[in-house]
Order: sequence, then structure tokens, then C-alpha cells
Amino acid sequence: MRIFGMGMPEMIVILLIILVIFGPKNLPKLGSALGKAVKGVREGVDSVNTELEAAKESVENKGKDSADSKAADAPVTATAVVEDAAEAAASSAGEATAGFCAQCGAALEADAKFCKKCGTPVS
Repeated sequence: MRIFGMGMPEMIVILLIILVIFGPKNLPKLGSALGKAVKGVREGVDSVNTELEAAKESVENKGKDSADSKAADAPVTATAVVEDAAEAAASSAGEATAGFCAQCGAALEADAKFCKKCGTPVS
């Protein structure tokens, strides 16, 4: 019988060394701690697998439920998010914007020479 490439004599030698190091009184505690550790690792792996499966199903369901397939297929980029936010801010504020500050990202007024938020000159 071979376990992890070791035969019975090697296993007996390892068990005797463990017995000498830890002593007969501490072996039950050692076995219990080892069992709890293995159980904890298995539960952790199972919970991660469950969460991954749930996330995968959520992504699949979101793609199927999307009414606008083009919008669902288009990648979301930081530029697209900033442009959408700029349009929303400009339309809600009712003022024309000349873009955003390169330093802090604040909306700039149409005739601004400096950013109101950080003072960076507008190029």
C-alpha cells in the first residue's frame, strides 16, 4: 500500500517521530486541531465555489434579461462613464461646460481660465 509515494515502513517511522516530538498526551489534541483545520479549509473552498457559481449565474441571467443587446455587449470604459456623468451634470445644471480639469476632473465653465476646485490653468 502506497500513500503519497511512501510505503508502510516510511509511514511508521514518521508516526514514531511525531509520537516522540509531541508525546502521547498531546496526540489527541494534535489530531483534533488537524481535523478542524481540514474541515475549515473544506468549508472555505465550498463557500468560494458557491459564491463563484452564484456570480456566474447572475452574470448569465443579466445578459439574458437585457432588453438592449447592443448596450449589454458594449464594454463599459472609464471614458464612457465620465462622458455620461458630464452630460448629466451639464443638463441638470443648465450651464455649458468646456470640459473637465485634467488635474482633478472637476467640470469647467465655458469661459474658465482656471479650475475652480484646484486652481490648475485650463489649456
